[in-house]
Amino acid sequence: MSTIANVLVGVATLSIKSPYDESIAEWSTVQQQAGSYSAKLYKNGSGSDGSAHVQFTPPTGITLANWTTGISASHYAFYHHCSAVTGNFAQMEFRFEDPNSDAWVEITWVGLQSYLGTAAWVQSILADADLGGYGGVGETGTSFFNWGPLTAMSGMEAAIDGEAAVDDASDWILSRVRLELWETSPARTCYIDTVMVNNVTYTIEPGGTAPALCFGTFTDVGYTEDGVTLEYSAETMDVKVIEETFPVARPIVGESLTVTCNMAEGSLYNMDKAMAGSVRSGNIITLDGGVQKELSIKIVGLSPDGYLRTITIPKCTATGAVSMPYKKGEKTVVPATFQALKGTADVCTIVDNAA
Repeated sequence: MSTIANVLVGVATLSIKSPYDESIAEWSTVQQQAGSYSAKLYKNGSGSDGSAHVQFTPPTGITLANWTTGISASHYAFYHHCSAVTGNFAQMEFRFEDPNSDAWVEITWVGLQSYLGTAAWVQSILADADLGGYGGVGETGTSFFNWGPLTAMSGMEAAIDGEAAVDDASDWILSRVRLELWETSPARTCYIDTVMVNNVTYTIEPGGTAPALCFGTFTDVGYTEDGVTLEYSAETMDVKVIEETFPVARPIVGESLTVTCNMAEGSLYNMDKAMAGSVRSGNIITLDGGVQKELSIKIVGLSPDGYLRTITIPKCTATGAVSMPYKKGEKTVVPATFQALKGTADVCTIVDNAA
């Protein structure tokens, strides 16, 4: 018996982490810069790189032009309380989306790389000369990525205009602000409080002023091209007795769960997760190592009934062929197939919430 359904429609998003990742992102009352709570981000120093983050959705209307001009006026900042070790602490990410196409860019400010934590509250203010990078997909469907010292972050708009943007990127809209820990080591804790975006101060409190605030320990791999298909198969066995012509029972003796999708963002990170035997080191992927990676995946999108549906599979592996065209006029997407494994938790949970 097999059940196949296109369970999510439109721009479903896929996120991944290691099933053995013990990162934490949660509310905390241990440290507060203002109010009663702060956001606690924690890495235990083992496992693999990935996101432990707090994020919120800023008010509609903040454009890339607003962002670039606001930097020189110190309009972007956050408070942090970092454990007393040297490491890469919270980075601040801004995601902008083109209202007239599928183009987008994520700009990441990494002002706390190789930072010595002082176990005290400090405010970091985004400045022109800080370190960071930007990457995304332009209006022609071409992926781009640049990383290094951003000696003129207020020049990002002009730089993005040169990255496969058909028209002026100044009207791209800020859709998400995220603060996250990424690298696995060293073990460290970073508390986040009072964030300023576009010269507006947001409290980091339950029910505070930061809109749609949420936590996460999954790493986004981006939108899917055409939704997500979930296939569940159950192998059964008929139990018969000599006195009856029909089976008297039909127990399940085998099950499988497969999720397939096309990842719209052709990054090396996505390619590595989709290819079962790949090994990624920095900007290089190698094959023939025979490394099978166990993953946890979470998929969020709209159900056919319009509900916000979340599918979580705590343990799975990538399977199947990965075919990516590199042809003129064709968009390069990354096809992915994941098959569930039995772990300590439920194999799969599917939850519908109001959209």
